Amino acid sequence: MMTGATERVRRAFAFEQPDRTPLFEIFQPYHPIHWPICGRTVATDEVLAWDAMADGIAWEELVGAAAQAQFQVNRFFGVDMVRLNGAPGRGYPRPKKLGAARWELEGIQYAVNARTKMIVPLDPGQGAADSARQSESELRRKILAWDGQPAGPARTDPVLRRVQQLAAADGLEWVYMGEIGCGTGVAFYPPFMLMWLAEEPDLVKRWIEMQMATALPHTQQLIADGCTVVAIGGDVSCDKGPFLSPRMYREFILPAIQRHVQLIHQAGARAVYTSDGNHWLIKDDFFFNSGVDGYKEVDKAAGMTWPRLLAEGVYGRVCILGNLDARYTLCLGTPEDVRRETIECLRYGQTGPGGHILHASHSVHEDVKAENYVAAVNAYREFFGMGRLAW
Repeated sequence: MMTGATERVRRAFAFEQPDRTPLFEIFQPYHPIHWPICGRTVATDEVLAWDAMADGIAWEELVGAAAQAQFQVNRFFGVDMVRLNGAPGRGYPRPKKLGAARWELEGIQYAVNARTKMIVPLDPGQGAADSARQSESELRRKILAWDGQPAGPARTDPVLRRVQQLAAADGLEWVYMGEIGCGTGVAFYPPFMLMWLAEEPDLVKRWIEMQMATALPHTQQLIADGCTVVAIGGDVSCDKGPFLSPRMYREFILPAIQRHVQLIHQAGARAVYTSDGNHWLIKDDFFFNSGVDGYKEVDKAAGMTWPRLLAEGVYGRVCILGNLDARYTLCLGTPEDVRRETIECLRYGQTGPGGHILHASHSVHEDVKAENYVAAVNAYREFFGMGRLAW
């Protein structure tokens, strides 16, 4: 008996086998996978977008185009759960066009990457992580001057609202995932903040409180707006293990995660920990003591494999949102490689009572081949006796 997406996802989080494994994906904006589905628009082609922004396109037009494209791509692939990308804010910085496929934005020149069709800094060295650009003295000043208030009011995401309207008009039942961090993504800490962890721990704790003061009201707004699943956390590990010791994770990160999860549960939603990397050194705190309902960005290439998730008792206690390899197989493999891995992943997910949602180990990002993601969805549809996509 077929069930709707809401019941399908509910059963996955309740560790029950639904009629079929729920399908979920995150599609990076401007990925060429959009083009056969949506055409090339300011929401699907980054060159068109930057040219339009340089020419002064209205914010409302960007929002409308983003919503339409995201609605169409999720509808085409038949997902059960949707996580949307927003549009630029009303006061977004506009690039200045320098010539054919060349722009300048905030003092940095950009050009088109011939392979990915995405826009990147002309000088790769200027593409350094945002964390490396932060001023230690300025951040310290902000932390010490913080008055305990949120950085700004929580607002409804206009792209989410418009996609919900489009889906309802089309008779589609989707589960919506919101995503928001609360200062716990250690991978994004500037280098000096990693030193603060050891030398000025109270300063880091106050900074996390600053982040939470804004994140918690925004989380409540997401849930009020219909996001019954909320992705939280942020990257805390790399391939070799956590970025900080298990003791430091327990002292600095775990309390914030627990507070975030508690708020989400009190509002009647599900909390999903989102982090690349190898988490086995912090397994108990990361998976169990955190109280999370699910685990996303299951990094197979970093050692978070199905056999070990089973052996360590994670599967069956935490819903697994994965585990298609978006580092190698979806990027470098053939469609047949992808088909085999997808079916293997689905079979692992059915070894227990339930608790699996099919998803790439990160997203359909710029290095994922469009034909490989299509192959993954066709393998999924084949596994459950559904017709192939008309790609």
